[in-house]
Amino acid sequence: MENYSLDNNNDTQEIRENRENENNNKNNNNDNIYNNNISNNNNNNNEITFNHEIVDLSITTTPLSDSNFNNSSDTIPLRLNKQITGDEEFMIELELNKGSNMRYYTYDEEVSNLPSDLVVQDNASKRGLTSVEALEKLVSVTNKILAEHKKHALTRKYIREFLIRPDTILTILSFLLMIAFYIYGLIKSDPYQFRLTTILVEAVLIFLLAVFNGFLYTREKKLVAVEIHERAKNIVEQLKQGGMNTIQEIKIPFVPSLTFAKVVRDGVVRNFPTPLLVEGDIVEMLYGDRAPCKMKLLSEFRDSTSPSSKILEITQVFKPTFFKKLSHQASCINNRGRYQFVLLETPWANCLKAALTQTRPLTIIMKQAEILQKVFLQRLIFLILGTGILINLFRYLLNNNDDDERNNIDQAFEILIILPIYAILPLIPLVFPILWLIVRSFANATLLVLFEALQISKTEYEDDEEVDEFDAEAPPPTKNVHIDRAELWKKFRYLSNPRDGSSLVRSTNLFESLGSTTVICSLDREGTISSPFASVDQILFPNEEVDITVLDVAEDPSTAFRVKFEDQDWDQHLSRLKPLGLNLLLNTNCGVLQGKKRADQHRKYSSFNIHAKIKPARQSCLCRLGKEIGFTDDALRPFVKRKEIFTSAPFHPSLRDRIRNDQWEVPSMDSSIYEELEVGSYQLLSDGHLEIILDNCSDYWDGQGLQSMSKEMENKIYDFYANAIVNDMQCIAYAYRPINVENGNIIPFLTSTASDSSSIYIVLPDDKIEMQEGNDDEDLSISQSVRLHRLNNGMLDANLHDFAFDQNNNTPQEEENFYQDVIQGQIFLAMATLCHQPKADVCNFIEDLKGAGIRFVYFSPTAERESKAYAERLGLETDWNSCILLSSPGDENSFGDGYLESHDIKARLPRGIDNTKNHLEDVDDIPLHVSLFAECTPESTQEMIKIFQQYGEVVCCIGSALNSRNTYSFAVADVSVAMEPTHTRVLTKNSYREVRGQSPIALGAAFAALPCGLFMHYDTSLYALTDVIREARRLINGLRMGIAFLIGTYLSMSLIILLSYCLCLPPVFTGYHILWITCVISPILAFSFLFNPHVSDTMTTMTVKNIEHLRDLPRFIIYFILRFSLLIIMSCTMFTIFLNYFITDSDSPIFGSYGKLGWLHWTNEQQWIVLYAQNLTLFAFVWYLVCISISFVNRTLSLRKFNPFRNKVLILAFIVSILLQIIFTTISLLSGPFSIFKLIPHYIYLINFLVPILIFIPIQELVLLIYINIRKINKVLIYTILARKIILGPRNWYFEEKSRNSFS
Repeated sequence: MENYSLDNNNDTQEIRENRENENNNKNNNNDNIYNNNISNNNNNNNEITFNHEIVDLSITTTPLSDSNFNNSSDTIPLRLNKQITGDEEFMIELELNKGSNMRYYTYDEEVSNLPSDLVVQDNASKRGLTSVEALEKLVSVTNKILAEHKKHALTRKYIREFLIRPDTILTILSFLLMIAFYIYGLIKSDPYQFRLTTILVEAVLIFLLAVFNGFLYTREKKLVAVEIHERAKNIVEQLKQGGMNTIQEIKIPFVPSLTFAKVVRDGVVRNFPTPLLVEGDIVEMLYGDRAPCKMKLLSEFRDSTSPSSKILEITQVFKPTFFKKLSHQASCINNRGRYQFVLLETPWANCLKAALTQTRPLTIIMKQAEILQKVFLQRLIFLILGTGILINLFRYLLNNNDDDERNNIDQAFEILIILPIYAILPLIPLVFPILWLIVRSFANATLLVLFEALQISKTEYEDDEEVDEFDAEAPPPTKNVHIDRAELWKKFRYLSNPRDGSSLVRSTNLFESLGSTTVICSLDREGTISSPFASVDQILFPNEEVDITVLDVAEDPSTAFRVKFEDQDWDQHLSRLKPLGLNLLLNTNCGVLQGKKRADQHRKYSSFNIHAKIKPARQSCLCRLGKEIGFTDDALRPFVKRKEIFTSAPFHPSLRDRIRNDQWEVPSMDSSIYEELEVGSYQLLSDGHLEIILDNCSDYWDGQGLQSMSKEMENKIYDFYANAIVNDMQCIAYAYRPINVENGNIIPFLTSTASDSSSIYIVLPDDKIEMQEGNDDEDLSISQSVRLHRLNNGMLDANLHDFAFDQNNNTPQEEENFYQDVIQGQIFLAMATLCHQPKADVCNFIEDLKGAGIRFVYFSPTAERESKAYAERLGLETDWNSCILLSSPGDENSFGDGYLESHDIKARLPRGIDNTKNHLEDVDDIPLHVSLFAECTPESTQEMIKIFQQYGEVVCCIGSALNSRNTYSFAVADVSVAMEPTHTRVLTKNSYREVRGQSPIALGAAFAALPCGLFMHYDTSLYALTDVIREARRLINGLRMGIAFLIGTYLSMSLIILLSYCLCLPPVFTGYHILWITCVISPILAFSFLFNPHVSDTMTTMTVKNIEHLRDLPRFIIYFILRFSLLIIMSCTMFTIFLNYFITDSDSPIFGSYGKLGWLHWTNEQQWIVLYAQNLTLFAFVWYLVCISISFVNRTLSLRKFNPFRNKVLILAFIVSILLQIIFTTISLLSGPFSIFKLIPHYIYLINFLVPILIFIPIQELVLLIYINIRKINKVLIYTILARKIILGPRNWYFEEKSRNSFS
């Protein structure tokens, strides 16, 4: 392999000495923190400040050939910056090509020299694009798509939509008629009626509100249309500012939930998220990699039998069958498994188009609002308008005075036109758009600030003190965090203005969707709901009885990040486990050999990832298990690593079996040669795929001695392996062999001067593994049959001969033969099964979702049995009717003939998207209640989410932010949460350090998570999501009660005015009174409901589905009548009483025609009498509203169980409303001629004060109790029907869900 070496060995030694000195200083003073600052010297780019010393370093390339490059570009400037933060953290920053490429190495994955495999030789055709070229291409493609999909500012269209709304038409018409009446009144009134001035003010206010509403409507429509467009532009701007040369972590676990590619940029191979690739990029593909987009094999890698253009389609798995013949084996050996393809398109383009063309369903709140608009603005408002016109027409005719025709005509304009306008004025939503903007911005700001606080806080989630933790119906635990009011206000202002280009609160309808979520879908598992590192589950090893022993291993709950054997007698097997423990500790490079103590799950970094696609289990370091077996640091010190050998078998017989794409893996093996310095012996330690390990093992260790590998032992191991695979396990086999050298000599090419980072790559050709002809055992796999043939023919006999070397003369051929021979004849030690265990709290999180009425759904790409095995670890149901296959027979992702379980076959569960749709239409809705879907693709997952939404589910998707395939599902779901599967920021031990812009994985996450409303950090518990949902539900409940209160208030005012018309009274409220209540007082009271405290049933009450809303409007009408009828009657009664006390002229009747000469000829006294009565009635009405609002704080708990005054903002709203009304009344009557305390008896005020408290509130409580009891009765009836249906047959599950929407 190509190697990197530092030019100056003294410089290398200096770095190592400085490192040792600093480590010693750290041991002397743990609180000492080293601050290292890069000092850029303009005269010498190779100089850095390194612990206050100037170091001048360079790096050269040494290819496989003996000759070095002579071109000046071979010497690449190198700068090292050593950073120590906290205990035992070591970082090296490398800059190549004067800063064009940087990489980070941490102590546990320290690479003293940049692997030569990552630097492309000086060949312009292979060096790929430069970072600048790639950046320009990515920006150009993005801008082009944004320009094509930009929804132009259709201002005229939005204005036209606003103008043809019924409420807008009525508002404009009211404004024009009121202006006309003002002009008419100026001409006809005598004396001047000062209410004409108020009518002018009212008309102007109505017009201004209409104009402002039109502005808000147009602005919000435009912002919704361009919101995701603006976010994409912001990400591109960040990319342009930081560039694509930023720091790159090498601690990237290669798991399915991370879509990365090895791209050649600036002549260096780098791991980039697929959204950062562009057309023309050269990508290195390994067998097993998926194509990020359409790509073509470079001509240098084609053989003579390959067509002129070999194309890989998007998501196609790269396999040896890609080549028609096997004549490319030589090239596979030469290029060490790495094939270069050129991208024919930009992968990010399709993801961006999917995000821009997203179509999300309307939220429950919006659909309910549409129904209310139809009821109120298209029916009720015209009904009230027509009723008002008819009543006033009858009133006009009834009070028509034949003796004074002129006054009758003067009065007709006001009675027949203005008074009906007053009747409908409360129902025109003049303030609703403003209120909605305020409420939505406040609610979203609350959720965003809370979510950030939950992620920052290090406190644990705890159950409420009043909740029994063993109660299955208990709500999820919560975290007590403090929300910074200043930060909340800052976020509120940011979300309210149109410059918000980062959040998607409008297009995702964040708080409405989260508060109504009924399904949470997990799109992947590694790093999201499971650890990105596989955990060891079982250890298998042979025993003396020619059998296998299996020990269970689990995380130790008593000690953080420690593993333990669950079997109490595990130490009886120490003789069998010791070789395994030594293998686990030596065959890794996590720093354990340097004495580093690792307590957390971490990656076993190996250069093997450059040459072979391996399972996540192979990347997990199991040094903790080696420590548990009993090895100490002193036991490891005598061993020194001399060489690493990578062996790959891309033509292995096992690959001829039918293997699903998600299970396809080239058998490979990682072997390390160690020298034990004290005795001068060599040992080979290997781990890898079981197939290739068994191929190269002739014996096994049973704890007492070596035993020849037999057919029986091999079959037992292989059967266990096959069973583990179908149960969603990943297996690693371990082997060992001693390397004996004649006369005790050393191996000359494995001396201490050799670089430990150098490695050998071996590709096993197909001619070394021959297929047995005429195999009669059909139960054996192809690879088993081949091994059986080789075993029977003595081809697996031990090759433990002593190696002999000429210390003075060794040819390259002898060295090659040695590496070919040394990997054979190994001794099988053990096999470990690993699996992705759910993260902490995930299982409890899923269980708690059930009590909250939220179903958890996992879309698995694996087959049914593997999916069910993982679902069991999650705690999901895996019995009958618990899993549906989304693949259709014959699909690439399809495996087998269908369902495996007999009960699933008998139930005739649907398979595939089309069959699922037909099943839902023709049979039952079982697919809507299943929590597990297997054999899923991104396309089928997207379609299933749409099916959920079609049947009323509100879907929240959670998935990896680094899986670009998730973007399509993110864009379709009602709301999406992108989860960080691994740290996307440059990581030090105790903090994150952002250096020179975002890292590539952070930028890739931003692109892939473009349609997501929330971004969850790697170490954040999923309970943060339930906490946010809980808060969203609280806000939704407060919003619903606020809307109900506003509707009741506005409708009450209309009915009070209509009732006064029926009684032939002057209008109870004038226009500015109506505007005062609708725009000031009632919004203050309603807005305070958003601050209602949490109640215990918030997360135990099921939410309604997003279909068939407000079907029981008659019930709501009855509730309104019961709640507000007394308020309406009382207001009209008090208005009559006030008029009675103020009128002293017996010739001015209260009922009928008030004023002898008509309403445009009232005397000043008559005008003041009406104004006094109106203002006092208005004050009483406000007091009634304040008292009634108490019963709207909670819709499911009575005042006996819930104290409304826990809402401090509600108390403040009470006080502010009363004070504002006092000020309003005082100003209105300031120049009036009457004294309200002299003319009105005190007992009238006392009645007004006590009636709401003693009568209104108890009636509100009675209505609430009736509502609660009806809910309980309906719930009992539903569960009774459900029980009967379940007894009759499991197909009737769906009755529960159908009933849920009716009675929620």
